[in-house]
Amino acid sequence: MSQSLLKTVRNTSAFLEAQRQDWEPAWRDVSQYVVPHKGVFSFSGSGGSARFSSKIIDGTASRAIRILAAGMQSGLTSPAQPWFRLRLMEKDLMEFSQVRLWLDKVENLIYNELAHAGFYQAAHSMYSELAAFGSADMYMASDDQKLFSFSCLTCGEFAWASDRYGKIDTVLRRTKMTARQLATQFGEDALSATAKRMLARDPYSMIEVGHLICPREGKNFAGKGNGQPQLAGSKNMPWASIVFEMGTDATTVLNESGFMEFPHLCGRWDVTGMDTYGYSPAMDVMPDVKMLQEMAKSQLLAVHKVVNPPMRVPAGYKQRLNLIPGAQNFVNSTQQDAVSPLYQINPDIQAVSYKIDDVRRGIREGFFNDLFLMFTGEGRSNITATEVLERSQEKMVMLGPVIERHQTEILDPLLARMLGVLQRSGRLPVAPPELEGRGLQVEYVSVLAQAQKLASSNAIRQLTEQVGRMATVAPSVLDKLDFDQCVDELASTAGVPARILRSDEEVATLRNAAKEQAETMQMPEHIGKLASAVSSVVDATKDSPEVLEALVASAGSDAGAESQKLVQEAMQLAGR
Repeated sequence: MSQSLLKTVRNTSAFLEAQRQDWEPAWRDVSQYVVPHKGVFSFSGSGGSARFSSKIIDGTASRAIRILAAGMQSGLTSPAQPWFRLRLMEKDLMEFSQVRLWLDKVENLIYNELAHAGFYQAAHSMYSELAAFGSADMYMASDDQKLFSFSCLTCGEFAWASDRYGKIDTVLRRTKMTARQLATQFGEDALSATAKRMLARDPYSMIEVGHLICPREGKNFAGKGNGQPQLAGSKNMPWASIVFEMGTDATTVLNESGFMEFPHLCGRWDVTGMDTYGYSPAMDVMPDVKMLQEMAKSQLLAVHKVVNPPMRVPAGYKQRLNLIPGAQNFVNSTQQDAVSPLYQINPDIQAVSYKIDDVRRGIREGFFNDLFLMFTGEGRSNITATEVLERSQEKMVMLGPVIERHQTEILDPLLARMLGVLQRSGRLPVAPPELEGRGLQVEYVSVLAQAQKLASSNAIRQLTEQVGRMATVAPSVLDKLDFDQCVDELASTAGVPARILRSDEEVATLRNAAKEQAETMQMPEHIGKLASAVSSVVDATKDSPEVLEALVASAGSDAGAESQKLVQEAMQLAGR
């Protein structure tokens, strides 16, 4: 069985790597011209590709990709501010304070785990991989020693396959480990004969290792515990995890286990049709990048020819001409020939520089640097908030599809797996009874995600401003607008913590209490004014009792108890 499994995973690995070969030439170009420190396309020798490239003369593209990665990091998953909120699909349940407090506790727990598991460091590398190669893979491990740990694989280290919906569900990771590391992690008995000899002779020699994760068919549920189905061991989990030696005489796999959720976060910048891998901004600007390198090389050559041109030297100077600064060359006073440039060189270096600047600007725009550095270098101090808002909306149109794909392919699986691991480990707080059987919903509130929602919040603000102006002429128009709901919608769009908003029931209770308090405070003043008025009426009606009778008739049964009592006293004083 184990030999059959090893043969199956090796055949699967060979197929996945063969399907990837069509993309490798484009990836190699990106690695050589933009990010030479990323990408592994050869596992021979000591492993890895060259970390420096002689083809890069102008580093504009390399700097631009760093700006894009930093902008995506701060705009989508910033470690300095919240970038997601947990909500319920049934919005009415969000009115319960216990539910909101529980959601806040879970959010804080997830943020804390992300900060301590190396997520943000791996995320920055992932954004660089996305911008450069169009495909990025972050591995999300979890074991007994460490609940979460994140690592970003570089291009060429992984191979993918997708399901019929185009979603990545199979990943092969090819890496290298020392014989000592393999023996420590999997045990010496699991090693092949070749690996055992290497362990005895040179424990630090490298061995190629493959790690295949794919869907496992036919999950076997053993029974139920605490009302929940329990899987019969890691070999029956929904996702199979198989580690094996590649290129050795191994007869069995090193380890077979499984995952409850897919542990690879596979993101793509842009996808055409049912392609497995994605296209990147670096691929779009690659013609400009190559042209820039040639132009920079030509510009340097022109400068060198101006500074150090080819010289016309008389034969008498042969083997004794010294052109270094301060050199002394002895000549006869009667010698007429002089050293001079072989031909006149007058290149228009300024025009070449202008053209190079245009190409650089196009590369930066291709990497969206104009979005993340919107006002850098403009030298203006009179930029209004309206201008910032309108220009931000204009730029967000360009990144909208990328943001949506990033949330769907990376952030949604990330939070789903974190919630699953936290629940199985018993780290989640006890949920209130209102949440039983309810589904959670993730709302993204990062800078870029909020910019996508800016149109709806601006519409609410503009409506309230217009209604406010109308109210100065017709105050009754305020009854048309539900200001409480406006606050709820704005808070949801801005992604504010749920605990800072009161529920509708709490607001109604506070308003009723304030109304009762106001009425209580106004009652003594009202009674005093009425008593004074009654006294005046009594004095005025002693001679004209019919006036008092008319007053009593007008008060009628609508008067309050205190008012009726004062009127009765007034009638007694008037002798009626």
